[in-house]
Amino acid sequence: MAPKISYLFQSKTGFFEYRRRVPPTLQKHFPRSSKGKLLTEWKKALDTKIESVAQRRWVAENERFEATKRKAEELLHGEVPKTQPSNQSAISSAKQMAVKYGVHPDQAPTLGVDATNEQIQNFPQKIKEWKLKVREHKGLLLDLIEDEYIDEEQRAKDYQSGRWGDYGYQTPYKPEDPNDPILAQYRIVSGETKVTAHATWSDATELYIKTNKQETIRLPDVEAKWETKTRGLLKRFENAMGGDNTRLEDLDRETVKDWLWETYPKAGTRNRYNNTLSAVVNCWNREKKGQSIFNPFSGLSNKKREKDEREERRSFKPEELSEYLNNIINIKDEEVKLIGLLMIYTGCRTSEAAGLQVRDLRIDSNMPHVVYRTNSIRRMEKSDLERAVPLLSPVLDAFRSYKLPTASDAPLFPTHYHKKGHENASAALRNIVNNVMGISARAVVPYSARHTIRDRSAAARIDLARAEYIMGHISDGSSKIHKEYGTKTPPEILFDDMSAIFAVSDWGFYES
Repeated sequence: MAPKISYLFQSKTGFFEYRRRVPPTLQKHFPRSSKGKLLTEWKKALDTKIESVAQRRWVAENERFEATKRKAEELLHGEVPKTQPSNQSAISSAKQMAVKYGVHPDQAPTLGVDATNEQIQNFPQKIKEWKLKVREHKGLLLDLIEDEYIDEEQRAKDYQSGRWGDYGYQTPYKPEDPNDPILAQYRIVSGETKVTAHATWSDATELYIKTNKQETIRLPDVEAKWETKTRGLLKRFENAMGGDNTRLEDLDRETVKDWLWETYPKAGTRNRYNNTLSAVVNCWNREKKGQSIFNPFSGLSNKKREKDEREERRSFKPEELSEYLNNIINIKDEEVKLIGLLMIYTGCRTSEAAGLQVRDLRIDSNMPHVVYRTNSIRRMEKSDLERAVPLLSPVLDAFRSYKLPTASDAPLFPTHYHKKGHENASAALRNIVNNVMGISARAVVPYSARHTIRDRSAAARIDLARAEYIMGHISDGSSKIHKEYGTKTPPEILFDDMSAIFAVSDWGFYES
């Protein structure tokens, strides 16, 4: 199935590439082709057949195109191309290197008020030596920058055309990369970028995000959303504590605690965000040996209070489930209908159902079933088990009238398989509960279908470990079953359990 990301294409041989048309008005300001002709299309092989890898490489290539396009637009309108400022990630990395080599402006020799006559006498020589050290370091950086940014291809063309010898000729340079730590380091050492030599919250933020992205595998759209949300939280805290030069060692526990309680009154939200803030300091202490900083967030999460404040979700009452099921069966959107039915009949999460691939559905086997597992379009939650679950008649019949995509690795639900699609499916199902059925209780949501299977399992006296395995809930018992069978668990083993669960018509006590 063709990728649904702009400018991402797949060749007949399966390799992905980035292709994007260069606007005609900007072509003369873009780099020339290898044959010296105007570039009409920006084309770059991504050297992979794996879609998730291609999507990651797409991001970097798209950034390069956009940077080149901005430069071309400036030239078109007669503007002098602006110096591209370094981003915070490059600045943080560059600052650490400048401090390591002893050339950060804050490391310049100083005289204290209690300086001795000898120290005063030797001070000019120390300043001279330090300036020489800085000058030599800047020279080294400039050599590296020149090697990186001189557009040798364009300069060769200028030499061949005779422009190289024209009066006022300027050496052509490629667009600056805001992610370049060498360029950022030069600006810091030169004093152009003002940053303190001390470890700051901004430094810790960049290290945490970089480390987390290296250690945690996410799909590109999920990772982009995670990074945006995380940066927003960390920046909000930074601004409240005094800005981007807030020193890590200056964070005061009482001030931090007061801000958390005032900003996030609900314990659940406060605990979740405090855990992220605490992870930033823990990451710094783990990665920066010898620079251990007191963690002011440690111990501030209050799980008991969160539990006391939490409004527990409940299962559907029998009459509610019957009405909910009838409404889902009558949905015009076939994809949302099937996602809703899978949640009711297998106890899965919305994202698990929406993120299935065609190969995860086995309706033609002796025991029709669905396999929930990590695949190329969706990763399982840490709290969920991979498993195979039998399909009962209502959901199986609905699938048999559904037109499946042809490719086995294609999304089973093409308009709902990505992160935004999960959210849209959830919103459509919530609309049934809240608006169509008129249930205003916050304890009742589409996810109540999962709670309902749990309660019906108990009423049917199904072994708890097997019930948790069906729902993919991690526990000692379900994990034991998972280790024994994994995703190859014969669905037949669970069929009797599933039949017993859905034979139960009364499964709980509900206060009016």
